[in-house]
Amino acid sequence: MVLAKGTNLSAYELAVDSIECYSRIQEYQFIIVEDQDFDCEQNDKYFRRHCVVAQLLPFFQTLIFLDADVGIVNPKKRIEDFQTPEFDIIFYDRFYNWEIALGSYIVRNTQFAIDLLTDFANYEKMLPKSFHGTDNGALHLFLAKRIFPKHNLSICEKMYNKSRGYSDLFTYEACVRTIFGAKTDFGKIRIMRKGRSWIRDDYLYGGKWNPDLDFMLHGWKMRTKSRIPEKPVISAKRLVRGRWYYPFAGNFELEKCGPQNATWNYEARLMANISEIEKSRDEYEKLVALQQFDALAKMKELYERK
Repeated sequence: MVLAKGTNLSAYELAVDSIECYSRIQEYQFIIVEDQDFDCEQNDKYFRRHCVVAQLLPFFQTLIFLDADVGIVNPKKRIEDFQTPEFDIIFYDRFYNWEIALGSYIVRNTQFAIDLLTDFANYEKMLPKSFHGTDNGALHLFLAKRIFPKHNLSICEKMYNKSRGYSDLFTYEACVRTIFGAKTDFGKIRIMRKGRSWIRDDYLYGGKWNPDLDFMLHGWKMRTKSRIPEKPVISAKRLVRGRWYYPFAGNFELEKCGPQNATWNYEARLMANISEIEKSRDEYEKLVALQQFDALAKMKELYERK
């Protein structure tokens, strides 16, 4: 976990405690570092964190990068379950739109991965003077140029240069994703499909989850934790973005975390069966696909904007 100087960890207390406990159970090494302690000169903290990961990677076989607000709900799943040796870096599709997410990624200690992250961190210098979405927006064009070096990306790039807000940014990203198509695997890079990776946003599915399907949940900022209604309802309609419910029955006692104690107690009202989650996931996936079509319909307007 890479933090900028002055980050208040108590703002992510549950997320950090859950990862600490999980790491003790699975006997992983959990490290929290500050970006100021590394030779990374990027001005933007979001790009700087990828430089830090690149510099840490040679000391480990594999790293999983996590935003500070990512927490664990199922400590019995293992990170290795989402790895295959042919991929050096694994990203995932964000669920609520068509972005490639940067809240987490799994990366192996290879020269390819180190170079990729280093080059991406330095891509900060290539940001347009527009609403660029910092590292998340830049990742799409960066990867497209890396994966499809002979492809003409000028149309998408021109839209990126003209972006004025999130609607424009998502239109540019939709443009780039048409180049990737429906594939998930690109040489040593994998981009996992929605709902099939190790992580998703917590506010989906009305705040409910299932232990067979879910592993990590994104968005556990303590200031946005909400009170659980008497009867939470699962649906394709998500909670207000960023809101989430406390999924556990009780608090973490880190001194009790270890390989022999992998059973956590949960808030029963937030547990959903697999069919409920899958139905909601499929409905929401269709909704996002329609929204992507709307974004693509705006491409000509954005491209021709003066």
